[in-house]
Parts: sequence; structure tokens; C-alpha cells
Amino acid sequence: MSSPEQEKRARVFRILTVLGLALTSASFFAPMWWVSLKAPNYPEHTFPQGVKIVMHWNGVQNGCRLMGREDVFEEEPLDCVHEMNTINHYIGMHPIERGAELEFAVAPYLFGLSAVMLVAALFYAGPLWWFLFVPGILLPVGFLVDFAAWLWWFGHNLNEWAAFTVKPFMPTVLGEGKVAQFSTYAYPDYGFALVLVGSLSLALALLVRRKQLQEA
Repeated sequence: MSSPEQEKRARVFRILTVLGLALTSASFFAPMWWVSLKAPNYPEHTFPQGVKIVMHWNGVQNGCRLMGREDVFEEEPLDCVHEMNTINHYIGMHPIERGAELEFAVAPYLFGLSAVMLVAALFYAGPLWWFLFVPGILLPVGFLVDFAAWLWWFGHNLNEWAAFTVKPFMPTVLGEGKVAQFSTYAYPDYGFALVLVGSLSLALALLVRRKQLQEA
């Protein structure tokens, strides 16, 4: 028979694993990171948050919202993905759609596979049991590395026919920066918080499971 301590540890393991699974899965439907450009030719009364786009696991979406002003009639918000592509075009950057095409396409399948592995981890205790936690734990790191790598690619593969010539550069990954006359802003959204807490929950679950198996 299991001791009360072992039963408590087993319960904690299940709670942490299910919590990690729920949070990482929820992040797939949430905005992960946002990027905004501000410049004098995009006044605040027209672009309150600048030219803003939002990164999700499966694509890039418009980050601009309706202005909500009584003196402006709006049926839909400005398309800031198109607007940012227009800005980037002048300095020779490729369209946003060129980035992470493969990652966006396979993301739903990777999340599904990770979920199946975590469900299996609740019951499996054989060889390489720990590997079932690895994809879920590494999700936030994988996102940041891929995001930064694509930003580097965009900033270092400028077309020669650009209207304005700028030197190859590293776009802002986190914080504030400057490109020509534009101020740039890049910060995590609540989806990244979800996947980060989910990853930590899964890491703790792995440690608890390891303790369980060592005692067994």
C-alpha cells in the first residue's frame, strides 16, 4: 500500500501535469507577443498604439483596434499587418508573411502531439518517461528562439531596390528601439505568460515524478 506521503506526491504530480497541459494548450489560442511602430506620420489620434501586429503560435494578426471616437466612422479597424508591410517595403524588408511559414503550418500538430504526450505522462513510468514532458517545458524557449531568429533574418535580408537604404540590423525582440524615424516596441502578451507558467508547472511535475519513481 502507498503511504500518505506517496499518495500526496502522486496527487501533486497529477495537478501540476494537468495544470501545465491546460495552460500550454490555452496559449495556442492567445496572443503571444506584440510589436508596434510609432512615427510622426502615424499620429496617436489615428494610431493610438502605433502600427501594431500581434504574434500567435499559428500566425500574425492585426493588433490595431477601433479608435472608438464619435467623430470617426469605422466599420472595422485599420489593417496594421498591411500597414507594417508597407513601411517595411520602403526599407527593403520582406513581407511579414514570409516569416515562420513552416512553423505556423505545423504548430497545431505539434501542440496536439505535446498534449497527447502529457496525457500519456500521467500513466506511463517506463524508460524515457521524462521525454514526455520535454516539448511542453521547452515551448517558451522555442518560441523566443524562433521569434528572434526570424527577426534577425528580416533585418539582415534587405532588398537592394528599397526606397531608403539602411544597414542590416537586428529588430527589437524585447523593449524599445529605433529604426530610421520609427520608434519600435516589442513586448510579451498574456499568451506568453500562460505558456511560461505552464512550462514551470510541467518542470515541477517532472521533478515530483522523478521523486516518485526513485522511491518506488
